[in-house]
Amino acid sequence: MFKQILFYIVLAVAAVGLILNINHFLFSFVSMLINLAIIVGIIYLIYYFFFLTEDQRKYKRALRKHKRQNRRR
Repeated sequence: MFKQILFYIVLAVAAVGLILNINHFLFSFVSMLINLAIIVGIIYLIYYFFFLTEDQRKYKRALRKHKRQNRRR
């Protein structure tokens, strides 16, 4: 009887530990994805504003506008 109670207590502690570990893993994974998105966004903005000429930016804007107009049809 005592062994059975002890077994379930150990099982409950292990379950709580696993749940807390999964929670920590998910938060760290989401945090990593957010940081990665921010870094990619910064790199794209640097590329867009410093490496593209004004004519290339106008061409990209026109392409996006044309794609949006054709998608609605």
